[in-house]
Amino acid sequence: MFTRSRFRTSALLLACVLTIPALRVQAQEVGSAPVKKQLPADERAYKAARSINDPAQCLAAMRAFVKEYPKSSRIGRAQDAIFTLLVENFPERTSEIDGQLKYLVKHSGKGSGHFQTETDLAYQLAEAGTSGVELPRAEKLAKDAVNHLQETAFSQEMLASYVKFKVPPPKQLEIHAQFARTRAEAVAVLADVYLRENKQQQGAALVAEAYALDPMVDDVNTERGRLALLNHDDALALESFERAQLLGSMKAPDREKMMQLYRQAHGGNDASFTADMDARYAELYPPAFTPGKVAAVPGGHTVLLELFTGSGCPPCIGGDIAVEGVLEAYPRSEVVALAFDQHIPEPDPLTNPDSVARAEVYDIAHTPEYVIDGKVQPIYGARREGSEDLYGKIAKAVDAAAPIVTGVELKVSAAKADGGLIHAQAVVSVPSGKELEKVLAVKAGPEAVSPGEKKPAAPAVGPVEPRLVVNFALVEDDVRYSGENGIRFHRMVVRALAKPAGMGFSVDPAATVSLDASFDPAAISRSLVTYLEGYEQKNDRFGKITFLTKDMTMQTEHLAVAAWVQDSVTHRVLQAAVIPVSAAQQGAQ
Repeated sequence: MFTRSRFRTSALLLACVLTIPALRVQAQEVGSAPVKKQLPADERAYKAARSINDPAQCLAAMRAFVKEYPKSSRIGRAQDAIFTLLVENFPERTSEIDGQLKYLVKHSGKGSGHFQTETDLAYQLAEAGTSGVELPRAEKLAKDAVNHLQETAFSQEMLASYVKFKVPPPKQLEIHAQFARTRAEAVAVLADVYLRENKQQQGAALVAEAYALDPMVDDVNTERGRLALLNHDDALALESFERAQLLGSMKAPDREKMMQLYRQAHGGNDASFTADMDARYAELYPPAFTPGKVAAVPGGHTVLLELFTGSGCPPCIGGDIAVEGVLEAYPRSEVVALAFDQHIPEPDPLTNPDSVARAEVYDIAHTPEYVIDGKVQPIYGARREGSEDLYGKIAKAVDAAAPIVTGVELKVSAAKADGGLIHAQAVVSVPSGKELEKVLAVKAGPEAVSPGEKKPAAPAVGPVEPRLVVNFALVEDDVRYSGENGIRFHRMVVRALAKPAGMGFSVDPAATVSLDASFDPAAISRSLVTYLEGYEQKNDRFGKITFLTKDMTMQTEHLAVAAWVQDSVTHRVLQAAVIPVSAAQQGAQ
């Protein structure tokens, strides 16, 4: 399992609100063609160093990068990587670890960010190997964080950040929830250190405090389970480990112990484990809100909503739930919603080469992101408690786009064939070039701009020569996977595209054409496993990792085919459609 900076939750959530890559707007400009830009030298050097699997060689490369590019924006990540490499692979190098610790603490800033960095570093020391590394130092760091994380200062700091960047602040209840989670994480880390130092009484008191602060934190429940094992309370240990698994992530030894306890409690059998976990998940997470049904708008077109998300992304929780609300509220004739998972900010086994390439079409580098009819929206992320507000913002954007008449008609059909193949067909009718030029000249929605920045003046828009393409996606709905952010069921996950992400089947103006595509789910599943296995061994973001699962078997009854008509120059989507593969689902629609 990979180790990342897990405890900077409030900082990460705020960063997702305040960070909108300015360059991505350029890819949206009318008349511009997508250009593959070469990364700066420091970015290339960092990625090259990160892709080295051998720990000693990777460490040397990271140190060389720090020396050669001291002002690079990747310096912080490189210094974090050096510390992690030392702790996980060279625990005997205590002087080097201590020196790297001092550097990271010194450069961690002030306020809650500083204390969350101390929590993160203490966690990595405590969890290294089988019994931890430099536990006295870990205790000192965790104690300092716990002693200084106070709600008044935390709230003031958060509100000041929102004001500084001219972003509407969340409700006080949400800020309180962020603080409770942040402090619970810090207290749980100190409890972890105490239990490893055989200070069970002190550790038990802290586990109780952390659970009282926020019982919905994965590591709080992990520590509760470990303490229960020490107290020979197997029932509580199993309950706690199951909660930890559903709330986020667990270390492999804890997961193995959970399965051992489950089998002991069920006569040596774990056949009902998945169903039991589904039921427990429903208990832990009742619906965040219930959206009202939305009637279809006469005329207009079917909107394409693309969600770029990640199963290890805390701010994506609200986005995932909000898009699920759209799927529940709107008819498929009104909006088609697709999820393209990304390895952001953590490795995500639901990601595939096509989903990564689709993000590159829009210059997307952060999650969550929402693209409506080919335009990136100025809508940000949230945790579960902010999902209803997010739903309202997405629904407003969908409602604004749906009435636009594009003149493009699209009808999609899909059917199973021999050998498990899925054949899809799209019949597309396109108006004349002049009519399309008028449609493409109509503004589709608001541009995404960074908070606090002035909106740029709209460029002069001349006639746009239409270059329409049609692409197909094989989509799996309700994919079951408990990722690090606690989302267990993932809606409308794109598994593969018929054509490369930025391309498609060309369609001429003033034409009606029939296009065909085929998908082989079994072959796609095998290719996804191969991709994940390769990514585990070599990637330029995380180094060598292990995914929580590589089971990419698709549930055929959950498959659907989506198609859309898009202008390859402006990225404007003019029509979309989706159809379930199974006859029963088609009948239900």
